Amino acid sequence: MTEVSLLSLTKSYGKAAALKGISLKIGHGEFVSLLGPSGCGKSTTLKCIAGFEDVTDGKILFDNRDISRKLPEDRDIGMVFQSYALFPHMSVAQNLAFGLEMRRVPKDQIAARVARAMEMVQLGAYADRYPKALSGGQQQRVALARALVIEPAIMLLDEPLANLDAKLRDEMRGFIRDLQKRVGITTIYVTHDQGEAMTMSDRVVVMFDGEIAQAAAPETVYDRPASERVARFVGNANILELPVAGQGGQIVLPGGHALQIAAPVPWAGGRLRVMARPEQIALTEPSAGHLGGRVARRYFSGGHVEYHVDTDCGPLIVLCPTSRSYAEGEAVGLQFDAERLWPMQRTGLPEEAAA
Repeated sequence: MTEVSLLSLTKSYGKAAALKGISLKIGHGEFVSLLGPSGCGKSTTLKCIAGFEDVTDGKILFDNRDISRKLPEDRDIGMVFQSYALFPHMSVAQNLAFGLEMRRVPKDQIAARVARAMEMVQLGAYADRYPKALSGGQQQRVALARALVIEPAIMLLDEPLANLDAKLRDEMRGFIRDLQKRVGITTIYVTHDQGEAMTMSDRVVVMFDGEIAQAAAPETVYDRPASERVARFVGNANILELPVAGQGGQIVLPGGHALQIAAPVPWAGGRLRVMARPEQIALTEPSAGHLGGRVARRYFSGGHVEYHVDTDCGPLIVLCPTSRSYAEGEAVGLQFDAERLWPMQRTGLPEEAAA
């Protein structure tokens, strides 16, 4: 297991800065996902770590060793690509053996290591098959085995599940995470899929415009986002701007309901933007809610119903179980889980509060 440190890492293409001095430490055996929209710098970060892109400035350390200028073959990494990059003219066993042969591993060791890697990814019976005779998920497992068989210090995965169908992606998420835990290898995973990042990672690193917006456990990124931009990117987020009143810093909804949120707001006056996730709001009878509304649209998706509700705070998204159904146009009440409302930004504050 290896610790990876990025120190003020910068990458520029001419005058365009793809990475703007990012710093990040990834611990021994940690699974970290780089998450963000296209062009945010996540794949560039991975390529710099792999040595496929030269660093403009800053350092990359593996266990405090500066490898910023080393060639890819001298970095002791295993890489899995979106396209799998298997050799079509080689069998599964030959694909796995190739990296070991290039490293001049003794022949008597190659067969044992290939067999062990194939069992690890549950493909022991497919040694003589060629990639074209395998399903997408099986090809992906071969790509993983080929990266693991060389016993690298670090595993790098670049959107490895993008070409798989939804059901297979779900299966491979669990497979990769379970495999990583068993092997204990430090892993850096690039994805634009929030579900992958949230379900697989020890930490999620959200990136925008070549910078790190937040690096934290998935639960923290989801429940306590560092900014409104992170909140809106990771899952659905309802943002309400509400006045603050009282010594305890309560927020006041239209109609007069006051809610005490868990995060302290040690001032009164002004307004506060707060986030409520759709599943943190419950629909009820109009008289029983903290806020009134009317259902504009409803979308059934099997395990739950997504409601779009018009309110005096603007349109809100509410995720509800299917045990109680509300029709489009129906008046409803909205109840908030005040303990999980998260403050995003203060607005219109008195000078003493802003200070």
